[in-house]
Amino acid sequence: MRLARSTTRRLLGCLFLGFCLLALGCSGDNFQKVYPVSGKVFVDGQPAHECMVTLNRTFDDAHPRKVIPYGMTDANGEYKVSSYLTDDGAPEGEYIITIEWKMRSGVTMANFEGPDRLDGAYANKELNKAKPEYVIKVGRGPLVLPDFRLTQPPNGKKRAEEYERRKKAGTTLMGDK
Repeated sequence: MRLARSTTRRLLGCLFLGFCLLALGCSGDNFQKVYPVSGKVFVDGQPAHECMVTLNRTFDDAHPRKVIPYGMTDANGEYKVSSYLTDDGAPEGEYIITIEWKMRSGVTMANFEGPDRLDGAYANKELNKAKPEYVIKVGRGPLVLPDFRLTQPPNGKKRAEEYERRKKAGTTLMGDK
């Protein structure tokens, strides 16, 4: 009986110590401070639903948790950037914005691996860094970006329509581009 109590106490002590170490290792100190970033995306004058807006870092730092902040537009074309948690924002620094408007794919249509309805026209950070409106600086406060007013390239529209036709006919594959 005495041996069982001793073993139980040791086991509980080890579990408690392990929990404390885990809590210490997962503390908020391991996350960079983030600041709210939001904006809107329009394509051909209309709010663009489900556009992926990605903030690509132009800087490097020694922080162990490097993130790629991103936002997904809602039905009104509005997005809020997320890094660690939903809509929490982005760490301070300079970023190049890229935007993709990929079509849903997969059996449950939960993936965004279909063709880019913008045909990659706004997805190249090397090209976007030459456009001042795509280079942003996140500071120590909320940032509301100017509206992105994009034009859907004819080839992007054509590929999207073809993808929709194939999807209705049941001939698309997962990740089909």
